[in-house]
Amino acid sequence: MNNKPGMKEKVIGIGYYRREQWLQLLETAADAQILEKTYDEWLEILDSSMEKIKAHGIEPELIHVDVNELLDFCKNKGLQNNAGARSIFITELSRKKKEI
Repeated sequence: MNNKPGMKEKVIGIGYYRREQWLQLLETAADAQILEKTYDEWLEILDSSMEKIKAHGIEPELIHVDVNELLDFCKNKGLQNNAGARSIFITELSRKKKEI
């Protein structure tokens, strides 16, 4: 990336789900209607989104999301499994990853 010296690189965490958990995500999401119906459709959107993010000078970082851990997180925080809760969960995973 062509950042000036001393500038921080902009990075954004993007949730990445495993194919074998896609149906579980759809079945448990309060907002399943906004999610792609198939994993392959979702992958196409993910690829497109990552390219758009890169075009804006931001480096996307895939953050692996285990749906069971997501559901536990939602339960413990009293949240529904929706876009907002998934975003909070991914942000927390990203922060933890940076601490390692």
